Amino acid sequence: MPRPHIVVSRAGQRQVGELATLWIESALAAGMTHDLAARTAGTARVADALRRPGTAAYLATLDGRPLGFAVVNERQHGLLEPPALALDELFVIPEGRRQGVAGQLLAAVARHAESTGHDLVFANVATTDKVGNRYFARLGFGQQATRRVVPTTVLRRKLSPEDAEARDVLLGRRRTIRARAVRQSGATPARGLVLRRPAAG
Repeated sequence: MPRPHIVVSRAGQRQVGELATLWIESALAAGMTHDLAARTAGTARVADALRRPGTAAYLATLDGRPLGFAVVNERQHGLLEPPALALDELFVIPEGRRQGVAGQLLAAVARHAESTGHDLVFANVATTDKVGNRYFARLGFGQQATRRVVPTTVLRRKLSPEDAEARDVLLGRRRTIRARAVRQSGATPARGLVLRRPAAG
């Protein structure tokens, strides 16, 4: 049985609404709430994203109905490494799966990489996504590195000794206040855990 004729084209400003709708569906599949997804993927934000230098989105449609999308961004690694093309998002609606939609979207990504002079295409796939990892492995994607992420505030807290000292000062003040309250009440102070600043490594 022949596969349906799927059309893949680069998304422009006229396709912002279709792309936003698909992005929301992909976010819902990933566990995001509908309200948050709808706020995040406002048409103005999607339109701005499509205007970013180095960003491109591709839509797959069947008889005018959107089935999936792919988003790529140019990435610069290191000081002297040539830029590579990052496949940041790839999504196909459930009704469009097992019809070659993802493959055609990736073919468009490969053509985009060739036309823009990128020798490498890479994708970030969650280690828990066994199906996705198997799929990309079959297409020749190899494992190169482990991606680790940290919120900026956490990194600053980990790196700044002043934050640790401020914590110790705060704990000391709390212990002093508790001790005064115990003395004024005449009760016997309760023994408990004492937090100590860890020794420097």
